[in-house]
Amino acid sequence: MIATLTGIVTGVSGENCIIEVGGVGYLVFMPLPALETLSRVDGPVKVYTHFHLREDGATLYGFLSSADQNIFEKIIGVSGIGPKTALAILGNLPGDRFREAIQNEDHRTLTAVPGIGLKTAQRLTLELKGKLGKSVGSGDASLKVAGSSYSISGDAVDALVSLGYPGRDAVSTVETLLAENKGLTSPELVRLALKNLGRK
Repeated sequence: MIATLTGIVTGVSGENCIIEVGGVGYLVFMPLPALETLSRVDGPVKVYTHFHLREDGATLYGFLSSADQNIFEKIIGVSGIGPKTALAILGNLPGDRFREAIQNEDHRTLTAVPGIGLKTAQRLTLELKGKLGKSVGSGDASLKVAGSSYSISGDAVDALVSLGYPGRDAVSTVETLLAENKGLTSPELVRLALKNLGRK
């Protein structure tokens, strides 16, 4: 089983990318926001993966944080929900927003995802409520950033570290951004952090 990949992104197109590790290119399907982030990164990246095996073949799914990987695996554990639907959910709802929607049984937010109807939204909340927890990230308390729940700041820090930035720099940058901009989602934090770190 492939748990993580660390290598160079050699191509991004549509809903997947190619990550070259040791001379081997792996085709990895990822949420759109993650692909957009990878398309702007030069150098090694670390991607958390889920290897999905079916009778008609195998597919590798990737995520910039262990939190999103965990959520993806929880979603595909719901009856009738496959990897493509799970990827669509994470492509439209950041992990922290998805957890909040499940916890609050916010079917309106869930049905805003293309392909998710009311019955599917109800099934998601029924089977996942109370199972996602407040944080499904790395669990490293030292990465917790003041002024925000770990579910947001920790996801952003995980993503930055997976892109090759030192943990200390990632935490410091995310902390500064959250102090200046309340209510940012994880993808927004990562985008702003990349701009700030790029200036250093």
